[in-house]
Amino acid sequence: MRRAGAALVLVALGGGVASVAGAAMVGCGNDGGNADAAPPAVCGDMVVMPPEQCDDGNDDQTDSCRNCRSFQPHITRVRWSFNPDPMHDFLGDGCLDVAASTVKVELSGAGTASKTTTCSQFQTTFEGLPAGTYTAAVTPLDNSGASLVRSPVTITFTASAEPNMTEQHDVVIGPPDWSRPYTGTFLFLLKWAMKACNTASPPVARQRVLMTINSVPVNTVTTWNGMPGYRLDGSQTAPCVLSTISLAERAANLPFGPARLTVWGMDAVGAVRYQGTFDTFVGAGTANPVLQFDVGPPVDAGVDAAIDAAIDAPP
Repeated sequence: MRRAGAALVLVALGGGVASVAGAAMVGCGNDGGNADAAPPAVCGDMVVMPPEQCDDGNDDQTDSCRNCRSFQPHITRVRWSFNPDPMHDFLGDGCLDVAASTVKVELSGAGTASKTTTCSQFQTTFEGLPAGTYTAAVTPLDNSGASLVRSPVTITFTASAEPNMTEQHDVVIGPPDWSRPYTGTFLFLLKWAMKACNTASPPVARQRVLMTINSVPVNTVTTWNGMPGYRLDGSQTAPCVLSTISLAERAANLPFGPARLTVWGMDAVGAVRYQGTFDTFVGAGTANPVLQFDVGPPVDAGVDAAIDAAIDAPP
């Protein structure tokens, strides 16, 4: 910036000379005097200057830099999950659990598209779909390409065409959808009012468990750290099992799907001190989470029963 502060300018007036004090001489510049300001952005000069997001030096309106603004086609993502049951702390089965190798996703509606993706990716993407309403049909396939479901599982969604945006749509494939009779391993541990066997108050000496699937008792025998097991049909009692996450009780080859567990905890003389019923879920395959059940004391009729009738009127 060049600026003469209190310059003295001589001006010729009719042959004489007059002085004008305080006049300013302003230097030139494209910002009205600021010679240090950056030049304005020029789209197409291959120099990225604010507010440009890109500058590839061409006017191609089909690439990823259009009018010096970044452009990515709208992405529509379809995700899938198998048998999640969050109400019962079961996050879902994996691809190996259901023998799924790939998953085919077919779109129809405002446009059509189809992709077959490795199952373990748990999603596939479509770029630049025309805006509108679509139906996504999702089919898990085994390693020979055969379908694992009775029919494709579908959802309907509306897709946008706005660039630089990603939207996702979730498809849940649940127990009724599968065409094959899967079995699974159920892993569990029991607590008694949040305590282990001997530290519970009162302590638990023996336990009994009834599991039903589709209202039918399960006669499978449990295993635990090499110790003798007991039947899950509620017919047997066993010493209270002090299990941990790494050494949980387990029952193998159960029909996968929703189940119900009823548990009793008895003291040393066989009196029931704890009792609880839980809705749960048996995942397909063997790699299932350990589910923990906290069993409370049974309902005490003397405390929890309804209030008796009103006191008799005085005589």
